Amino acid sequence: MISTATIQTNQQLLKMNNNFYQEFTSKRVKERSIGDAYYRVQQWRYFFRNGIQENGIFKKITLKEAADIVKVPKKTLEDYIQIFNKVELIINIEEIAEKKMGYLRSFMKKNKSKIRKEIALRRQKKLEENLKNKEASNNIQPIQSEDEQQTNHYPNIDILSINIEEETYEDEYSNFIFNKLTSKCTLD
Repeated sequence: MISTATIQTNQQLLKMNNNFYQEFTSKRVKERSIGDAYYRVQQWRYFFRNGIQENGIFKKITLKEAADIVKVPKKTLEDYIQIFNKVELIINIEEIAEKKMGYLRSFMKKNKSKIRKEIALRRQKKLEENLKNKEASNNIQPIQSEDEQQTNHYPNIDILSINIEEETYEDEYSNFIFNKLTSKCTLD
């Protein structure tokens, strides 16, 4: 039989255990406002990029050290950056700055398709811009002086930009280059 003393001891241990876990749950930080989180992320990135001044000397600091200065865990700040980068695509953060981060997370879930479309659209624009820049740089040719034109009998060919299959042999490659060079020479 179990004695009443052991039952009381077990009950006391359970109470102590419950009190132990209550301490952890009572320490929970209230949810941050969007404006506060955004400001802290900006501070964090500023300290990381610019460093801090100690005794008149600027010192570079790590992301972790910058997070400690801002008093928010680094992992949380990284999470906030991801959220803000996505949400900024479809809404101005300053408009919802007084709301809580939970609102922003649910907003992202509701508008996931809009965010994906906007990301795809921006990628497409960036690719088109890169292509335009590449074409513009290919159309610009360096101007040579008359002396350089007379002494340079070989055409300018960027050998690195020539696309060939990896499985070609050295003979085929050299024939390919030779044909390219001769076709350039006959065109000039």
